Amino acid sequence: MKSKSLIDKVLKKFYGIDGILDEYKKEQINKIGNLIFIFMWWYLIISTFVATLLVSINRNGAILFLTIGNLIVVLLSIIIVTVFLRRKKLDLVEVEKKDYLKLKRKYLVKGIFLAGYFGVSMYILNALDGAFEGEGDFWSEITSFNNFQISLVEGLSFGILMYLYFMFKLRKR
Repeated sequence: MKSKSLIDKVLKKFYGIDGILDEYKKEQINKIGNLIFIFMWWYLIISTFVATLLVSINRNGAILFLTIGNLIVVLLSIIIVTVFLRRKKLDLVEVEKKDYLKLKRKYLVKGIFLAGYFGVSMYILNALDGAFEGEGDFWSEITSFNNFQISLVEGLSFGILMYLYFMFKLRKR
């Protein structure tokens, strides 16, 4: 029984579903999950074949092809899943008027947390990137004011976008 509730929690977190995960929602999630799996499986087969052919001609071209192709396919999959969830209204959170402000505050705190998490992560990753690119050592990059400014803007932007996304899902009954 524990494994089933763990799987439900993972599905809810992965697809961004708040509230109860009933049989209808599970069925719809399985449907889109299977379609995306088949789409990605075919992409994997075809892109591997094309990359294998490209390696013999141009190794850098093959790497570029796989990198850009993977990025496009992942972003396309995310967009398809998001549109599917929106059309089926699986990601909507309907609350009573009295609970609306409470949930709005919860989403604000969640957005602030995500802004901090993303900002700090980008701050460290930007410092590591600068160190590996030879722009300086890790400590000079981590103490760089420019790195701090960039990470601050990235974190705030991400937090604001996530808050707006959460509010977009919220509906009063």
